[in-house]
Amino acid sequence: MKLCMVNGYFHPFIGGSEKHMYELGRRLARTEDVHVVTSRLEDTVEHEILEGMNIHRLETKHQKVPVIYPPPLPITKGVEFKLTELDDSINFDAFNLHGRWFPNWNRVVDYANKKNKLMIHTLHNQRPLGISPIVSLTGSIYDSVFGKRVLNNVDKIISVSAAAKVDIMNYGIPADKIAVIHNGVDTNFYKPSEPLYQDKYKDGMDNLLIFVGRIIEQKGLKYLIEAMSDVLKEHPKTRLLITGKGKFKDRHMQEVKKLGLENNIIFPGFVPEEEMPNLYSSADIFVLPSLWEVFPIAMLEALASGAPLMASDAGGNAEMVEQDGNGRVCKRGSSKELADNLRIMLDDPAKLKTMGKRSREISLERFDWDIITRKTQDFYSGAMEEFY
Repeated sequence: MKLCMVNGYFHPFIGGSEKHMYELGRRLARTEDVHVVTSRLEDTVEHEILEGMNIHRLETKHQKVPVIYPPPLPITKGVEFKLTELDDSINFDAFNLHGRWFPNWNRVVDYANKKNKLMIHTLHNQRPLGISPIVSLTGSIYDSVFGKRVLNNVDKIISVSAAAKVDIMNYGIPADKIAVIHNGVDTNFYKPSEPLYQDKYKDGMDNLLIFVGRIIEQKGLKYLIEAMSDVLKEHPKTRLLITGKGKFKDRHMQEVKKLGLENNIIFPGFVPEEEMPNLYSSADIFVLPSLWEVFPIAMLEALASGAPLMASDAGGNAEMVEQDGNGRVCKRGSSKELADNLRIMLDDPAKLKTMGKRSREISLERFDWDIITRKTQDFYSGAMEEFY
């Protein structure tokens, strides 16, 4: 199969969609002819072959748009020209757009329709509701003008979670147009590892809770910090690591100081990827209190590393959790429910160990990238057979 994947960003840019494209693409490239068309980042070249993938990068202005776009907005000229040039040479069987949020890059949909080529969209985002008031407003306006047009004009949609599929159907997208194929995880890299972060942060403590992600409003950390006040009443020797960086870090640090929890809630900052399995393996519980998610990569990585999971019911979080099997799920935006569920888990240390083992099993059974790649290949084959 000759496949062209398109997105405004790609590896080495750090993001969930970009990681998905990289992990899927390099596995598909073992048997398929895979091309990626994306923006050119600093210190990257116009064309290279990366793990079997042909990467084509276009000169781009990366415009910062605070609040509305977490990454910069890639403003790129010549997207359709480049697609035409490549397609004339390669004759692609299918195009796969991995994000509807960058108008210049949505040109691939018009191009594929004009050339009568199979056009697939991978849905990495639900409707932009519940992240913050301004994002809900601007995101909804964008979707009304651009996003829904993309979803309506592609031939098939891959949704990375069942929750995103159900949510996007609110736009009138028919269910039979959307297939659910989850995000995956590299279980050879993310696996139970030496818990090095316990040596550094668990000294004098009984329990170590770990959050990993961008420190922004949608992650619901306000509720986790509030919940810790209640948890510590029964489990005083518990420490929470809020790992990552983001614009809400200073605000949350002030909240922690106001509650007098500086010894129990620590902000270690950025952790390099090579140490992430050690970090996740140090968690007695991995906690994700998000207000909005689709199918979070950090939670998949914690799952594969053998961590028990405590997550809100945002987006596809619950699709990784067997209630009381490998973790628990609670209502988003409720510090009380979060505290109650954390206490239940901390009350039974033996059960936590069993939960951690089950997390690892689930990752191997359902979410290993090789499994996800085979499902995606089957989807492509079926879509091509139906289309052509």
